[in-house]
Amino acid sequence: MFAAALTLAACATGSGAARPFEDPAVQKLYNLSTPLYYATIKVANDVARGCDRYRYDAMLDAELNEKRNEVGRGSLSAIPLRVAIETETGVSERSFAAKHNVELNGGDLCAAADAETLEGTALSALLVPV
Repeated sequence: MFAAALTLAACATGSGAARPFEDPAVQKLYNLSTPLYYATIKVANDVARGCDRYRYDAMLDAELNEKRNEVGRGSLSAIPLRVAIETETGVSERSFAAKHNVELNGGDLCAAADAETLEGTALSALLVPV
C-alpha cells in the first residue's frame, strides 16, 4: 500500500516534472509567511540532498519566488526579515528532525521525504521523485 501511494505521488508530479501552481502542496507553500517560506525551502534542499530518490525543484522555487514578489512576499521582501528567517529556519529544522526522528545533516532522509510527500505538506511541493 505504501509503495502504491508513492507511485501515485510520483504520477501526480508528472514523473519528475514540476507540480502545477494549483497543486494543494504548492498552494500551501505559496501562502506561507516569508520567514516560514524560506525556512521550508532550506529544509527541502537539505532533504533532497539527503535522499537520492528525490531532487529539489529549483524551477518551482523560481516560479513561486516570482509570484510571491508580485504580492510583496518574495526574495525582495526577505532582506529586512533576515533575522526572522534565520530564527524560523532553526525552528523548522529542529521540528522536522523531531517529527521524523532524523538528522538533517548526514543521514538517509528518504523515509522523511516519503512521509512529507504522502502528507502533501508545503515542503513536499519542492521534492520531485527521480
